[in-house]
Amino acid sequence: MTRFLTPLLIAALIVISVAWYLRASGPAETLTPLTAQVAADSELPSPAIASPIPGAGERAVYDLSVHTPEEMRAILNRLEDLATAPRRTGEQAGIALVLHGPEIDFFAIRNYGKYRDIVDLAAKLDAFREIEVKVCQTMMRELGLGSEDIPAFIEQIPYGPGEIERLRQEGYLYF
Repeated sequence: MTRFLTPLLIAALIVISVAWYLRASGPAETLTPLTAQVAADSELPSPAIASPIPGAGERAVYDLSVHTPEEMRAILNRLEDLATAPRRTGEQAGIALVLHGPEIDFFAIRNYGKYRDIVDLAAKLDAFREIEVKVCQTMMRELGLGSEDIPAFIEQIPYGPGEIERLRQEGYLYF
């Protein structure tokens, strides 16, 4: 079942991202972050009809730019809807979420009471290896957060855009 779910999850997100990208203004070669607005305001295609379906073993990096808790909830809820079972031991997460904007503050331990549902859902998806959450330490410093201020399941990376580029060079699909 997991072998079937991963390509469908990625395919659905690819279709959404391509549609969003084609609607975006600016030159075609400009890369812009995925926003939860697509998930929140658009009717999402059924994963059963999404195409093309990436081959087994493909992974994706999502450059998220969300500014409200509702946008973050929309992204995580959609990912949860597409996940039907945890991955087996040793299987890697299919999607890396790289956070390098104000959305990092939703995951700050000091804000856990306020955004508990977001943090708990991200932790669950991470534990099931559906996603891996990464946060930019540069932005953490701008937000007044230290390494001890972020839950342990979240990987801290020096610079978000640098991590995105590194993952792209490793063959991750970019959204």
